[in-house]
Amino acid sequence: MKNLKVSSITIALLWGVLLFTGCTRSDTAVPRPEGYCRIDRVDTIYTPRVVDGLSFDLPSSALVAVNDKPGWFNIEYPYYRATLWCSSVTLTKENRERQLVNSRELVYVHASKASAITAQSYVDEEARKYATLYRLEGDVATPLQFEITDSVSYLFRGALYFDTTVVADSVAPVVEYITDDVCRLVESLKSNSRGGI
Repeated sequence: MKNLKVSSITIALLWGVLLFTGCTRSDTAVPRPEGYCRIDRVDTIYTPRVVDGLSFDLPSSALVAVNDKPGWFNIEYPYYRATLWCSSVTLTKENRERQLVNSRELVYVHASKASAITAQSYVDEEARKYATLYRLEGDVATPLQFEITDSVSYLFRGALYFDTTVVADSVAPVVEYITDDVCRLVESLKSNSRGGI
């Protein structure tokens, strides 16, 4: 019985020593896993914009910067540090096939870095509007691209770029938000004065 009492006291003392030595303050740094901040949706209020004869809806927080080169402009998202690089080309019989092929080549040039490329189509027969939204998975420079055309007179395309190195997991929410904006842009795109869109 005495041995049991001694061993109980010994175990209690050992636990006490472990408790006091384990809870002491240490001035050495403890490494933490890398984490990313939560990114919330900034703006869902869409307003009509007119750029280079094109009319479409964008979030009110998005800025439009017109380029010196005709048909080129950027849609900037300052909060997300992202930019949609956009261009509009008038199609003719001579350049139509080449422009449409070039547009698709600009997407698939990223195939070596992308883990997958998915294409989502949008068709509005009444407005003669055909669009394709490309999602590029993985750590690619441009995770989202789109093209809109009537396949006869115009081609409007865009590609999303970030101001920082792209880590797919960290920019995924932003890509989703901007994808929603691009879908709204496609649906709201109206005809211009050049006889195109």
